[in-house]
Amino acid sequence: MIVKNIIEELIKNQQIALNSGNPPFAALIVYKDKIIASVSNNSRKSGNPLHHAELLAIQSVIQTHGSEVLINSHLYSTNEPCPMCIGACVWSGIPMVTYFLDQKDVFNIRGWGKFMPAHDIALADDSGIVIKGPVMNEDMLKYHEIFWKTDNNSIKKHSIHIK
Repeated sequence: MIVKNIIEELIKNQQIALNSGNPPFAALIVYKDKIIASVSNNSRKSGNPLHHAELLAIQSVIQTHGSEVLINSHLYSTNEPCPMCIGACVWSGIPMVTYFLDQKDVFNIRGWGKFMPAHDIALADDSGIVIKGPVMNEDMLKYHEIFWKTDNNSIKKHSIHIK
């Protein structure tokens, strides 16, 4: 069961991303029923393609709690994680990932962004990582409608060189 405060926290971080000119992706990590990392995408403003929300959440946990905590944690993401982010989850030992929006939902809004599904990556890997989703959330989807239909953001694609 996904508790209300997880959804609220993810939506809050989508708003933070949107307010700072970044795509509205957010992630958090839960350990022993407590949120220990909560972040938003910062790739466009930082100019760093590694600043996806999932990667920033993992990095935050490592810095504040140590990497060993990750093997007993659950990562939640507003969106289906890209291959880079699922790979980071696998390599960090995170056993479970839950996402809300399917990549197809965002593709339908912005017109680009197909990638290998997270479920396929998990099936091809021997880590045992469990991927749950999509768990559709219309509130999370509306932030993508706002971002990708404003300031020609969908034309700019995933450019990190726009500030």
